[in-house]
Amino acid sequence: MNRLSEREAVLEILSKIREEGTYSHVAVKEMLDRCEREGMERRQRAFVKRLAEGVIERRIELADVIRRYVRKGTRIRPVVRDILQMGIFQILYMDAVPDSAACNEAVKLTKACGKKELSGFVNGVLRTVVREKEKGVFDAPVHGQEGSGAAAEDLPALSRQYSMPEWIVRMWTDQLGAEETGQLLAALMEIRPVSIRFDERIPADEAGRTLERMREKGVQYEMGHYLPYCRYLTQTDSISALPGYREGLWAVQDESSMMVAEAAGLTGKETVYDVCAAPGGKSMHCAAKLLTAAMKDGGEPGRVYAFDISKGKVSQTGKNVRRMHLGNVKVQQRDALSPIPCEEKDAADVLLCDLPCSGLGVIGRKRDIKYHVSPQQLRELSKLQKEILGNVTGYLKEGGRLIYSTCTINRGENEEIADFIEKELGFAPDPLAPHLPASLTVGERENCLQLLPHRHGTDGFFIARFVKK
Repeated sequence: MNRLSEREAVLEILSKIREEGTYSHVAVKEMLDRCEREGMERRQRAFVKRLAEGVIERRIELADVIRRYVRKGTRIRPVVRDILQMGIFQILYMDAVPDSAACNEAVKLTKACGKKELSGFVNGVLRTVVREKEKGVFDAPVHGQEGSGAAAEDLPALSRQYSMPEWIVRMWTDQLGAEETGQLLAALMEIRPVSIRFDERIPADEAGRTLERMREKGVQYEMGHYLPYCRYLTQTDSISALPGYREGLWAVQDESSMMVAEAAGLTGKETVYDVCAAPGGKSMHCAAKLLTAAMKDGGEPGRVYAFDISKGKVSQTGKNVRRMHLGNVKVQQRDALSPIPCEEKDAADVLLCDLPCSGLGVIGRKRDIKYHVSPQQLRELSKLQKEILGNVTGYLKEGGRLIYSTCTINRGENEEIADFIEKELGFAPDPLAPHLPASLTVGERENCLQLLPHRHGTDGFFIARFVKK
């Protein structure tokens, strides 16, 4: 069987997303694993990842470029549209690829797909884009983006430039202001490093040796922005093949997500319930903190009960827990809306509620999320969050701590839910600052923190802390 070329691999990724509805990060990972098995070099796999993610991320902008240079009313076959977008992305954003190569390879790919009769059309469109690029047509920034933010009339232009649905740009402009929104959109387009959390039971010298073994494999790393056990990795390839992964020395987790266990303020003996736990990052972090405290103080460590509705996700969470050698975690399939067993009412000292959300804060990692959400879905998610909270707070004992979190940037799922927890459920806001790194500044609401990529260098993430009265 012939091995796929880099561009054939990218086209298969785009086709799978389009035809089967596969999420981009899943389709990309599956293809990269296949390419590795087939012997594709690391440099080539990096090209596949960059081109595939770039096309997915900039679909709105790339579609707009095609509309400019294709006669109105022309019907373009989906596979040809994918090839055009691949070619345009290379021309505009991949300096290492000569424009002539981008055009020629697109023509070859069109023929290889059985669309030889359309190869001239593809060549003509891409050559036009090259000529326009040479004239500087694509160099002008969106008005208002150099320091002052964007005016309201610039929203369509911002949508095209950053390939963000216009309704999301408008929502963020209303909630954050024009200048902040411009900075956020730019930050979401940046290539993000892989964030990992070293288990806090691991001695510093062992963590250091592990990082040096990574460096020997070509991986670069930097310290986390806030937490001493966080590292940011670049030049990575297969995560599971990196030193220390199989041994359970570290887990992939964004630094923003690590703040949940910090916000919980664990002392070592608590019973922690995580009601929407998969894939288990926060549960495992809390469990490691409980075990670390027990190692220092003696006695039995506290326990973590990790629930999720999906059988497959529960299975994966269990595998993650076993890899990290965490014997104080119990993983169970359970719907967060199911009735609470009598023996588990008022059982938790700490309740983690990282609830289903729109995921708008992790667009930098899951680049097609922005195409899958709608205003109606945001309203439905807010309703679901309230229903779940109204049920699961029964697990928490009086005086227990509730940590609410999401990986999104939307007041309807964040600050408004915090209001619901306080005003409708009767919980008392509890300050975050004593539990978080001093370099993190909490906003006007002392129990809430909205992390933003352009401000904090993390995913977009929201955390709120409460105490049950």
